[in-house]
Amino acid sequence: MSPSSPSPGTVLALFSCKGGVGTTFLTTQLASLLALRWQLRVLLVDGVQSFGDAALMLSQHEPRASLEDLLRHPERFDPALLESALLWPLPGLGVLAAHDDPLQMRTLPPEGLRIFLETARKRFDCILFDCGRMADPAMMPLLNGADRLLPVLQTTLPMIRDGRRLLSALIAQGIEPARLVPVLNRVTPQSSPQPKTMEQALGARIVHRIPEDTALVTACIHGGQALWTLAPFHPLCQNLITLARTLIPAPEPRSAAPRGLLQRWWKKQWRWNPQHS
Repeated sequence: MSPSSPSPGTVLALFSCKGGVGTTFLTTQLASLLALRWQLRVLLVDGVQSFGDAALMLSQHEPRASLEDLLRHPERFDPALLESALLWPLPGLGVLAAHDDPLQMRTLPPEGLRIFLETARKRFDCILFDCGRMADPAMMPLLNGADRLLPVLQTTLPMIRDGRRLLSALIAQGIEPARLVPVLNRVTPQSSPQPKTMEQALGARIVHRIPEDTALVTACIHGGQALWTLAPFHPLCQNLITLARTLIPAPEPRSAAPRGLLQRWWKKQWRWNPQHS
């Protein structure tokens, strides 16, 4: 880990208030962005214990092991075991897939989760968990250990109700409101209710709004491509960059010093803006 990287690694937990809101897509693309644009060492963990597909969005290779497999015997867990279980679909991005058999899942031991987080923080600059629909008390040790919790919502009335209930429950469990970063996904000009109305109903400020683009999302998923490489200037990608700046104290993009006029312009356009950090 370089001296300019965050140490220990930053832990982000993304979860949805209802299924199908795009949490897995946001998690995989945010992880890819951090690994490709800032060349951080990133770990993506699929915490959706039933039918998780984060690894499938990034790699066509068979998963080697899951979080549940690694924590079956917490006393044996070590960095070498973690490294051996990962898929590496992109340089610097390791993926720990979900369990292949949803009928053989076991409860994750709290002590095992604690050991896992301690080990991962030392090996990676950033650790992202795709938690799916957050309704499992067994994941509370993970949420308690995360630096930021990102509930992903959409502009629907059921989402307002479930979102408010979930945020209230997390705060009641001791999660500090400052660690909660609500993200409004698939926003369109016609979205109803409007974001300001949702903020009033949720009782929480929604700073990050990710625009809808079904065609681009489909192209990324079907092609197994990172949004950063496919459409870096698209508003969807730009919004993810803004989100990343508020979550990770990342350094300047690690690349060779620009030598030509075009390269200098490129660096100026994509430099890290400290006002967003």
